[in-house]
Amino acid sequence: MRVLEVLGQSTGGVGVHVAEIVKALDGTDGLELEIAAPADLRAPMPKAIVPVPVPGGLRGHGGAVRALRRVIGDGGYDLVHAHGLRAGMDAALAGRRAGVPVLVTLHNLIVPEVSGGLGARVYRRVEPFVVRLSTRTFVPSREMAERLAADAPRLASRIEVLYAGVGEVPEAVRSNSEVRAELGLTEDQKLVVTVARLHPQKAIDVMLRAVALGPDDVVLAVVGEGPLESELRALAAALGISGRVLFLGRRSDVHDLVAAADVFCLSSVWEAVPLAAQEAVLLGTPVVATDVGGLAELISDRVSGRLVPKRDARALAAALAEVLASDVERKRLAERARADYSQRFSRDRILERLREVYIEHAPRN
Repeated sequence: MRVLEVLGQSTGGVGVHVAEIVKALDGTDGLELEIAAPADLRAPMPKAIVPVPVPGGLRGHGGAVRALRRVIGDGGYDLVHAHGLRAGMDAALAGRRAGVPVLVTLHNLIVPEVSGGLGARVYRRVEPFVVRLSTRTFVPSREMAERLAADAPRLASRIEVLYAGVGEVPEAVRSNSEVRAELGLTEDQKLVVTVARLHPQKAIDVMLRAVALGPDDVVLAVVGEGPLESELRALAAALGISGRVLFLGRRSDVHDLVAAADVFCLSSVWEAVPLAAQEAVLLGTPVVATDVGGLAELISDRVSGRLVPKRDARALAAALAEVLASDVERKRLAERARADYSQRFSRDRILERLREVYIEHAPRN
């Protein structure tokens, strides 16, 4: 059975998830998995991709659908599994025209307050449309499933929660002391790390304000790139905390940095169940985050981490100060978070469910 995994230009959790599926399932139980993606895909994949254009904006979808239909037909694929809204829309249309069933995983949904403009309004309407066109739609959180079901109530049975999970369990290479020395931290300073795109969705400005409100022995390391970097650097300067905020950009040693942190922090206004927070849990770093999207499915407030309202810098500052104040509390939260994770986000369970669904769609002789 030939399965085509389709994704757009993704370098984050979507790319990691697709690579993990292919590594785990390709060549098992008669499954042959291939990957279709833009030729300039930046996410590393375990095998060569079939180049197809998957546009990032409103234009170009007609060409993408035609290209995918040709790929599906020429490759003799029995099933298509698309990842992301835009890839899902194009693949679902192409699959229908080629007479091939399509599964879609929506890793995020459109949030108007984050993604404004005409594009957001159009794609917000596309979400239930993709559910109608696909055989099954997977989402990585209950919150997302509920929102999709509200938009397409007659199709709720097609929507299934399937946590994305982490593939290989992350491990730190360098010691915490080596990482802290590289960052120039003293023994008395506390390290907070965030891994995020510098984009409005992540609300890093709220995190900067929280750091400014908190103890002056806290250093924030921001790992990631994005269009807001200059604006965020200017805000840090205006808040008088430039000396305690490290903009580290894109890094290859993310696991070392997160493992060395006293706290991993997210201040997002929307998330599914972010890969970076999952990795922090597995690395044994307590999580302080905003209570948005599927984060409450990963972290229980005051049980396995701290969750605070979005856009509330004072609440975030208080939660950070509380967790940073006690080594014992940080250890307790981290241990409970990891124990809970193993029950809900089992990698093997996720891959087994996908294997089952793929085989369900195997052609009958």
